[in-house]
Amino acid sequence: MKNKKRYRILNSKDKMVGQTDDIEEALKIKEEFKHEGAYIDDKKSKKSHRKAYFR
Repeated sequence: MKNKKRYRILNSKDKMVGQTDDIEEALKIKEEFKHEGAYIDDKKSKKSHRKAYFR
């Protein structure tokens, strides 16, 4: 059976930089990749945690 993670961390070009089930870990990964415009995509919630990224 596939292990599906709830939170995916994507950069501004929609490339996956991380995947986890723990929101605290997801926030740490997002902070680590913030220079790439990272945001969190929540698979269970229709609203994602995406922040606008302007260069």
